[in-house]
Amino acid sequence: MDEYNLAYRGHKFENLKLKPVAYSDEYFKFEIDMESDLFYELRRSNNIIPNRLCDSSKDELEEIKRFFNQVKDSFLFLFADDGSMIGSILFVRNYIQSLCVNKKHQRKGYGSSLVKIATNKILDNGFSEITLNVLKGNIEALELYNKLGFIII
Repeated sequence: MDEYNLAYRGHKFENLKLKPVAYSDEYFKFEIDMESDLFYELRRSNNIIPNRLCDSSKDELEEIKRFFNQVKDSFLFLFADDGSMIGSILFVRNYIQSLCVNKKHQRKGYGSSLVKIATNKILDNGFSEITLNVLKGNIEALELYNKLGFIII
């Protein structure tokens, strides 16, 4: 699997107005469905099985749910006023593991805001560097992270 390794070594971001909420099991199906929809083509083109997370076995889905609960305080969600899920970001220690923005909410700054919020939380936890990986072919993500000051390492 080809991917870019990126790092951020900058300062905290200011004037963040959005207030995400931490993971709860009630978000599980929405998250799995959103990731399945958003990343199907990327997973397929990189031979990641299953191509859709929702096609995982029952045991695999239970393992994913257990993991989500283990990291629930660093798995953040944004919701629209109508209750629909805007997006999520998951970080473990100083590593941003995933960023998802619902297709109907893309290109509105939510992804950027989620990355900034996670970055600030990671820096507040005493880390001076934030890392992440972007699969080759995910040009939009690479552009977003570059715009925010992440560099390929």
